[in-house]
This record gives sequence, structure tokens and C-alpha cells, in this order.
Amino acid sequence: MDLQPHEHPKGLFDRLATDERVGRVTVRLLGGSQVNGKIGPTGNQAVIIKALSGKEFYDAYVRYDAIVAVEVQTRS
Repeated sequence: MDLQPHEHPKGLFDRLATDERVGRVTVRLLGGSQVNGKIGPTGNQAVIIKALSGKEFYDAYVRYDAIVAVEVQTRS
């Protein structure tokens, strides 16, 4: 999988969600916090990150404009 720097976050998350090689992702947010989990539904302005690391029964609503970086393992 190749990451594309010009890609809108929704397109990136849609692509990652359909790639069977992608398990968990780390989303770094403005302010320095991060969310680690599985990609859930995507919308026009936000993505749901499911089964948060250390909080498996919790999900997070993450707005695209709050995302600084997305970390994903692209090779094994």
C-alpha cells in the first residue's frame, strides 16, 4: 500500500478500511494526543476509530480537521 500526500483524509480512511493488510492505525491529533484503534465508518467530516487501544469497549469520533498524522504499517 502506498500513502498519497494529496489524498483527502476520507479517501485515505476509506482505502485503509478496505485493505485487508491494515489492522490498527494511530491517528495523531492537534495538541499532541493520539488515538489507536480500528477504522470504523467514515463521513464527510469525521471518522470513527473503533476498539481503542486500552479501551476496547470505546470508540472515538475524530474530525478530519483535527488530524495531524496517520500512522499505519504499510509493509511487513
